[in-house]
This record gives sequence, structure tokens and C-alpha cells, in this order.
Amino acid sequence: LEPVESTNGFSMDAMISMGSFGSVYKGTIPTTGKVVAVKVLNLQQKRASIDECKALRSIQHRNLLKFITACSSIDNQGNDFESLVFEFMENGSLDIVKSKRLSFIQRLNIAIDVDYALDYLHNHCETSIVHCDLKPSNVLLDEDIVAHVGDFGLARFLLEASNTQSQSQIMSARLRGSIGYIPP
Repeated sequence: LEPVESTNGFSMDAMISMGSFGSVYKGTIPTTGKVVAVKVLNLQQKRASIDECKALRSIQHRNLLKFITACSSIDNQGNDFESLVFEFMENGSLDIVKSKRLSFIQRLNIAIDVDYALDYLHNHCETSIVHCDLKPSNVLLDEDIVAHVGDFGLARFLLEASNTQSQSQIMSARLRGSIGYIPP
């Protein structure tokens, strides 16, 4: 996948969102025509991109945003960049959709989908993963309003506590996230 080509040169028309870790663009895989989301990472946030790749490499669940590939390339100005390619979510993020009328059943199903994703991350991964930034903009909805949790840049692996360290000490040592959305 060539991210520059697939996003029409990272055009403003293709931009979906912009955040502290980078920008997300709507793109198309030329060989298949498949629509994807291309997250172009700020190079200053290299550590978060490595953490996100580690987290994404080991997880697969129907309520987690599907990771397709990672790319390193050069943009039209000759600048190096890294990008992550994900399945495109037709209905965008929950923070955009929440202003639209969702039925009670749709809202309940979204909550259940997020619960399934978190249960998988916490209890069914080889090494438990704590998302650390679960908020409406990181809950994405597909064409059927099925929720998919995304953005694992702040995710942390929860290692088994040793006799000298409690899990809460391990967690609080490197706690990061959005105010109001940091896990307890």
C-alpha cells in the first residue's frame, strides 16, 4: 500500500480527523478498491506508534478496529513518515454520531460491543491490555452501527504482578490518557 497515493496526496478532502498522535485520512487500496483509514503518525510520537503496533499485532476481536498493515514512506515534500492502515468505519466515531438520533437499542448495543472489546482485552489476550484512552472519539461505528474500539497508542500491557509490586503500582507508573477517560 502506498499511503500518499491511496489518500490522494493526503488531501484535506480525505482527512477524517487530526489528533495529538497524527492525522487520519480516508484512502483506497488501488489494487482492490477497498476503502481504508490511514493514520499518519507524528514522528515525535514514535514511542506511541511502537506501542500501538505491539498492541495491534497481538489482538483480533470483532469489536476492535481491524489493523491491516503498517507503512514507512516519504511524502511529496520528501519527509519520512510512518502510517498505520485500518479498516474504514463508515459511520465514523461515536462522538460524531452521538449528535444524531440513535435508538435505545442502538445505544445499548454500542455499550455491549464496547464491553465485549474491553473484556477481550482485559481477560482473553495472552497478556492483558489496558486501553488507557477509551472515549467517544475512539469508539468507531461500521455501516451496521456495530462498535469497534480503536486507537491503541496509549495502551499498556498489564503484566502479572510480582511479590514486590502490586498491579496498581505497575499501572500507575506510566499512566497516560485523556483527562476524564484514564482508567481507574
